[in-house]
Amino acid sequence: MHFFSDPLSPYDIRNICLKNGLEIIESRWKLLENWTNLLIEVNKEVNLISRKETNLIWEKQILPCLALLILRKFDLNSDVCDFGTGAGLPGMLLAIVRPDLRLTLFESRKKKVLAVHKMIETLEITNVQVVHGRGEELSKRKQWLKKFPYITSRAVAPMIDIVNWTKDLRSTESVLHIFKGGDIEEEIFFLSKKISGLRIKKSLMSIKGYSKLAENQKYLISLKFNKD
Repeated sequence: MHFFSDPLSPYDIRNICLKNGLEIIESRWKLLENWTNLLIEVNKEVNLISRKETNLIWEKQILPCLALLILRKFDLNSDVCDFGTGAGLPGMLLAIVRPDLRLTLFESRKKKVLAVHKMIETLEITNVQVVHGRGEELSKRKQWLKKFPYITSRAVAPMIDIVNWTKDLRSTESVLHIFKGGDIEEEIFFLSKKISGLRIKKSLMSIKGYSKLAENQKYLISLKFNKD
């Protein structure tokens, strides 16, 4: 059960984070608010997120990405690739909340790349870059080859495709975090049969103090790849 405003406010989201053990210092929280407000403004010119749900941005876009930091751990000073970043979700948020991480955002649509780059420059966020191109093609370049111990993806694609597209990006031991919704058991079964030695962790986004993500069957699927 939750007792927050409708729609959720930044204040509500911060309280939810605190209830779940995620404490974000004031300067980074302010930057997160500034980026979210800027995203809303940029979205009026470039369609980055659904314009019909702009008023729900904190619960529809920001909270699920923060759930990644609630449910999973990232080692300090790690390289992270956000594969198919779109509006910069969750990559921009990770860069803001975790300034120790080095974020590389891949996006194939030029308009979105330019929009995200503009936001990075406007807010002077120094630990993130956005790269234009298809991720599966960028992965062939030497600078990205086997570079990332962590990859995130909110891409609407079968998990097996995301696994294959990110193969050359992943370091020897790596974790791929995929945001998924709905009935995913068949996909998970297929993955377990297709890739030997793969460790799969499925987490319903069950957040203390806020039930809607779980009620709407929002999942975080983490695939851990070890040495061959």
